[in-house]
Amino acid sequence: MYTKEEREGILWEFHRSGMSVPEACRRLPLFPTRDNLYRWLRMEEAGELAATEMPARAARMHCAHGEGSPRYAARRPRREREGAGVAADPEQTDWRDWGADLPEDPAERARMAEVKLAEALAVLDVPRAPGPASLTSMEKWRAGELARERSPLVRLRDVTETLSIPKSTYLDQAARASRPDPKAALRERVRASFEASGGAYGAESVTADLRSGEGEPVSWRDLAPGDATTPVVASEKVVRAIMAEEGLVSRKAAQVERRARYSSYAGELAARPANLPLSGDGTHDFHAPEPGLLVVTDVTEFRLDGFKAYLSPAIDCYDGWPVCWSVSRHPDKALMLGMLSDLVGEVRPTAGRPLVLHTDGGSVHMTDDWAGACEAGHVTRSMSRKARSPDNARAEGFFGTLKCDFFDGRDWSGVTFEQFSAALDEYIEWYRGGKLKKSLGWRTIRQSREELGYAA
Repeated sequence: MYTKEEREGILWEFHRSGMSVPEACRRLPLFPTRDNLYRWLRMEEAGELAATEMPARAARMHCAHGEGSPRYAARRPRREREGAGVAADPEQTDWRDWGADLPEDPAERARMAEVKLAEALAVLDVPRAPGPASLTSMEKWRAGELARERSPLVRLRDVTETLSIPKSTYLDQAARASRPDPKAALRERVRASFEASGGAYGAESVTADLRSGEGEPVSWRDLAPGDATTPVVASEKVVRAIMAEEGLVSRKAAQVERRARYSSYAGELAARPANLPLSGDGTHDFHAPEPGLLVVTDVTEFRLDGFKAYLSPAIDCYDGWPVCWSVSRHPDKALMLGMLSDLVGEVRPTAGRPLVLHTDGGSVHMTDDWAGACEAGHVTRSMSRKARSPDNARAEGFFGTLKCDFFDGRDWSGVTFEQFSAALDEYIEWYRGGKLKKSLGWRTIRQSREELGYAA
């Protein structure tokens, strides 16, 4: 807002410059918009303003918002701001000026005070808006409409003057806002894809999910409202923008508490078998030429509402397929031996084609019961070195994905063990047949296996 003295000083500078109105507003620092300057010129012709040199006090106030101020710095190019040592994103201080030029007439003064309060509250309702000067044209229009809804005393002229937006631009934003959203159909599909993943998908995965499916893909601009099956071609940038607007944040991007690491190690209870995936150069090869040759397993802990649950899965190193899994309240022999029995029944290894099962050094994996069950099922044991969690990185990676996608960031209050176990089963089934994997060309593990002719 400009005081009367500042307006008269700007008119004096304008006449002295000999420039046109558009040129002066564009080139001279701290000049108002063209609409405001034209209005002040009309007020000068009517005798309401007189073009005089700005008094010393008003000049100091005007300069306080000048070249050294955050408001002025925000209007300068980024390179010039950084070269001058001014912060690239200054905090706005426009609120100090809003009541500086209230009229003398009591009735009009009361009206303007209510107008300014409504406008200030409206601007504060706009996200990330420290002051009016930080708003885009669309945000200024929204703030103006909120102010006019709050108080019948707020006129269009009040809004355009306070927010420094030309009337034509303001009305153009109203026209833009009334148009149908061209991304409405895509927005619906993005939200559906995100929700179907249980909040696990980020923008890259949602983009790939939109393109998957049968049929001829269409551009997102041609997507019909309500179409939930046709593959859609949309750039990741567009999908990412929609997810930001809709507040769709994947679990992996959300901040979660660092959880205590579970360990089943109880000392060296027996001699460790060889670490078969370990190469001579110290690296590990967790790849297999076909399914059913190399499987990793481990145990992870879930802390729930008054109890703990433990998961022991078997992950095929060929493509990450969870072959089988067991869930229990206790990390005991029954949990892991039950998983081993299911694994042997699924893979059916033989003496001529044994299965390599790689584990960590957990206490159960060092027992005679475990060793005997492996030998009876034609399973060759492999074990990590002591205190080397990367030695079982394939299983740890699965647990990390599972915790991010399924467990972290959810309220498990009041959930029973049976309910949790059912939800975990549902997630792992989705992991096998619903989760798109970038390493498989944005296909699910099930799709990849079926295309290659493997049973899934």
